[in-house]
Amino acid sequence: MFRKLLGIAFAATFLPVTASAASFNSATIRRIIDGREVFIDRREATVDDTADRGQELSTGSSRAEVLFDRRALGFLGNNSLIRLGDDCFRLDRGQVLINGPKNTCLGTKVLGIRGTTYVLSVKDDGSYELAVLSGEATVGDAVETPENENTPDILSMYPTLNPVIGFGSSAWGSNSSGESLGEAAGLILGDASVFVPLSQSMGNNLLYSYSTASSNFDGAWGASTELGYKWFNPDNRSISSLLVGYDGWDGAGCFQSQLALGGLWQQGRWQFGVTGGIPLDQCANNLGFAIGQVGIPVADVGDQSITLSLSPYVLRGIGDSYGGGRIGLNVPIGDQVTLSTYGQYDELLDTVVGGQISYRFATNSGFVNDPNRRPQRPSSPLPWQASEFNTGRPMQIALNRSRGTTPTQPRTNTTPIANTNFNNLISEADTIVRLKAGEEATFSSDGVLLSQGMMSQERFSQLIIETMSGQNLLPESNVINLIYQQLYGLPDRTLLSILGSDWLIAARTPYPRLRGANNLVVPNNKLPKEEDSVEEPEEDIADVDEPEPEPEPESIQLTYVCRATGGNPDFPYFTGGTTGGTLSDAIRFQTTSRSEASCSGRGAGSEGLEPTSPQFLT
Repeated sequence: MFRKLLGIAFAATFLPVTASAASFNSATIRRIIDGREVFIDRREATVDDTADRGQELSTGSSRAEVLFDRRALGFLGNNSLIRLGDDCFRLDRGQVLINGPKNTCLGTKVLGIRGTTYVLSVKDDGSYELAVLSGEATVGDAVETPENENTPDILSMYPTLNPVIGFGSSAWGSNSSGESLGEAAGLILGDASVFVPLSQSMGNNLLYSYSTASSNFDGAWGASTELGYKWFNPDNRSISSLLVGYDGWDGAGCFQSQLALGGLWQQGRWQFGVTGGIPLDQCANNLGFAIGQVGIPVADVGDQSITLSLSPYVLRGIGDSYGGGRIGLNVPIGDQVTLSTYGQYDELLDTVVGGQISYRFATNSGFVNDPNRRPQRPSSPLPWQASEFNTGRPMQIALNRSRGTTPTQPRTNTTPIANTNFNNLISEADTIVRLKAGEEATFSSDGVLLSQGMMSQERFSQLIIETMSGQNLLPESNVINLIYQQLYGLPDRTLLSILGSDWLIAARTPYPRLRGANNLVVPNNKLPKEEDSVEEPEEDIADVDEPEPEPEPESIQLTYVCRATGGNPDFPYFTGGTTGGTLSDAIRFQTTSRSEASCSGRGAGSEGLEPTSPQFLT
């Protein structure tokens, strides 16, 4: 009697409602990897080509990302084929991953999902393997069919980053002013920072701004701001970033400023980057620089790594260039606290050591805003009380449906309650199979359940690598990561990279901008020395005795003759006559200065007309 009343209640709840199937229109190819072997009705297809109802979409050695009416995303494996029906599709060969509310035909049964990511495979004997990575799936003759207008655009369901505020303290010291490190010149600063995502798209592109300020609250202060762009490359799971920014800080008697430029490439948590500063001020001690960086992950801490960085650099200032090197260590402590330290040496700045501790928190209850995360509901012992059915939406129920091969969802013929066989209704309800995240099941070619159980950690990991490696991130990639952690613990680096965990962390972590490491100036003791004119004090004439005048030295008498440099060699000297003569005949002249000696009008030669010049004898 109780069973009959229960059947009446079930029928009264669902059968009078007119079923409204979620219509299916198209499947658009968004991306092709591993070659170009993707086909629509056996004709080669390209990106943005669309398969409509009644057509086949297949692959050879390639894999494809497919968008179903902007309601669901699919990753079609290699050597796979799906046939598109009115309300569901049928997988005839290979493997497919689906994220979103897209129904699938399993023989005479229908796989209905909502907010779910699952992997469906066809075995050689025609049976099906179904594995649920997130959400829940229902297999049976009655499935939920959400109305189109209530189904969100799957491309709008990607996680986004929230703004982040940070506080901390940094310090640095050096012996660049000629002092020892024990008496180092440097600063201890309080730091504040604000990270703001400006634009995010498809879960793998980010435009952001990052601003910092620091002060020792005793006259020394500085500020910086940068505009950056980051993107995720699914082909090799690398993360790239570019930045342009401005730094300004109060120097000794001059306000320092510089243009900051930089870039960073990361793969497998290895980092390769370069950053630099171009002085914009006219300060005498301004300093330009370029720094390379190689970041090496040395140990894993949760879903992050301790990173050892090696950074050669070049400084340019006071008309010369200086090379040096820096070594640093960055230690994350959870998602919010980070410790960093570094040391460097070059011939201009000498030895510099510094470090920072920072605490960062999001402004909206978490670093990541994921619309796919929903509160857990308690499981129901009765199928019609479960979330798949208890939604207030129209349902489709098939009673004693004959088996066919057309890939369409079963339709309901409305039957008056008085003529309904309630025993058959209860029997059909009992055949509904529900799978939760982490479960897998095997079905016959007709959709009959053969086995069901929890996936092993190795099996779950294998499915992620097989279906998602090399593909774009899914809207539910982050949720799958969280489910994996709940079931098996923290994933390894490969899985974290495929599921986008590394991307979400790197995207919200801007390039570090430390005062002592990035705002560099020429030390005072290395600046060129200016020659100052020293004024001698005036002496009081009255107090100084005048020295006695020294006797003037006697003038020195110089003797010279006048000699011709050319002409007749027998008469080279001026003799005072009409002809020249020999040295013994020459007239001697005397003077006290060589510059005053003159032979003007004193000729020599055979006719006494050849010009002469002084020849000194003493």
